Amino acid sequence: MGIYSFIKEKLGVGGPDPDKITAQVKTLGLQVQNFGVTIADGVATVTGLAVNRAEASKIVMAVGNNDGIQKVNNQMRVPLSSIQPPAGAAPAPAQGDDHADEDAVVFYPVEKGDTLSAIAKRLYGDANKYNKIFEANRPMLTHPDKIYPGQVLRVPPL
Repeated sequence: MGIYSFIKEKLGVGGPDPDKITAQVKTLGLQVQNFGVTIADGVATVTGLAVNRAEASKIVMAVGNNDGIQKVNNQMRVPLSSIQPPAGAAPAPAQGDDHADEDAVVFYPVEKGDTLSAIAKRLYGDANKYNKIFEANRPMLTHPDKIYPGQVLRVPPL
């Protein structure tokens, strides 16, 4: 949970309409129960029960990348079983790649001229790792070449 900052003006992604944002989250197939969003002064507060931390992070990105949203106050909950235990504790049950260490995820604001390959080169040291960033941002991204300045992307650890 926390507050995440975004650039206010995006490229025609839509206005800050809670009903449209709720429909967008549903259309993207993001897994959250009892999703709710309220918007006041450019701050979207999101609530609900996300299936895991990775999914909650994707929902924050989807909401924050809407035109007119400057910040997202993440008040979503996740099941305790989806949270990784502290170092030295017994590991949580394996649940797939979506449970990568969310504490190490970087939120990267796309700048003019950026490509996923350039971002991968800058953050991973290897342009060919762009697909890792692409997959971490699905279903919000539908193609690796369709990113735009001001958009915020999730960049998982290697």
